Amino acid sequence: MSRILYIVKEYFPKIGGIETVACQLAEYFSKQGHDVKLLCCGQKNEHVNINGVDVHRVKPFFKVGSAPVSVTYIKKFKELAKNSDLIHFHVPNPIGEFAYLISRLRSKKVLCTYHLDPIRPKSFVKIYKKLLHKFLSKCEFICATSQNYINSSDVLAEYKNKCRVTPSGVDVDMFANVSKEAISEAEALVKNFKHPRILFCGRFSYYKGIKYLAAAMKDIPDANLILVGDGEKYDEVQTQVHELNLTDRIFFAGRLNFELYRAMYHVCDLFVLPSIFRSEAFGLVGIEAMSAGLPIITTELGGGSSYYNIDGKTGFVIPPADVDALSNAIKKIINDKDLAASMSQNARERVLEFSLNKMYERYEKIYEEMKI
Repeated sequence: MSRILYIVKEYFPKIGGIETVACQLAEYFSKQGHDVKLLCCGQKNEHVNINGVDVHRVKPFFKVGSAPVSVTYIKKFKELAKNSDLIHFHVPNPIGEFAYLISRLRSKKVLCTYHLDPIRPKSFVKIYKKLLHKFLSKCEFICATSQNYINSSDVLAEYKNKCRVTPSGVDVDMFANVSKEAISEAEALVKNFKHPRILFCGRFSYYKGIKYLAAAMKDIPDANLILVGDGEKYDEVQTQVHELNLTDRIFFAGRLNFELYRAMYHVCDLFVLPSIFRSEAFGLVGIEAMSAGLPIITTELGGGSSYYNIDGKTGFVIPPADVDALSNAIKKIINDKDLAASMSQNARERVLEFSLNKMYERYEKIYEEMKI
């Protein structure tokens, strides 16, 4: 049994790609018998046990952009790190990396999962990259979620010899097999929006490119769009849909309970992830859609979505922020039943490489290589 400390900016119940992966790994290795602790920021200082994971939350003093700042966090890091055999960071998390660099715990085994390059705020990125390079130079391994991201990241260019491809994963069976009752409930929710149905799931955020998907619907009069999720751009997208006179063909489903959320993939015909910035470094929702057998359309951002989505085979990969390319790709799939069926089958086969078990196996091998 080893003592593993995970360092992540935020944690459950916060929902996002980084938080999900951190939760999956922490809970899995706890179930394997390891002593797992996790340090994150939160709304208050607290120490709780969540599904076998010893979670320490620290309330930050303030934030620079989205990066929390706290002296208490640094003190807590030193306390936990001293009694750990392995420290596994989830990057980016400036305060975590800074805490490690000033702690001088050089005898500890350290690796990180590199989720995405620092992007915002621009005024902070240049300074943060200097800190990040110092931190990455100390890591034994850097786990990147796709080979594409390793190849396209200006930060990782200096550390390719340390990088290991460790794609994020989903429980494929959970999304492939959904109860008939849940599917009936999802169908009832969207019954006024006929097939073909295009699906988007995710946060209504600046980098998701939802406005381009909504605009593309103007050129696809025979299809309907289902939007699942919420976020800071929700009202803005609703306003756009009203201005485009598409309220009868675009349905805002909001946030759904997990069973209904999974079922929604089974009442739609095509999934689109129209992200426009590299803040979308992987896109777990694309793998969820493939698990349910949906052809998918993603954008080329040099990240995970064009790594798991093979252009022309499991779906299409198109340029970001291109309404014409998006509408053309959608029409190709919904107007060709044989193509859609082929992409559906290919998606079900391809997604097996991105199962949770595959992700766990990859990390187990890396931990073994580090003699944990």
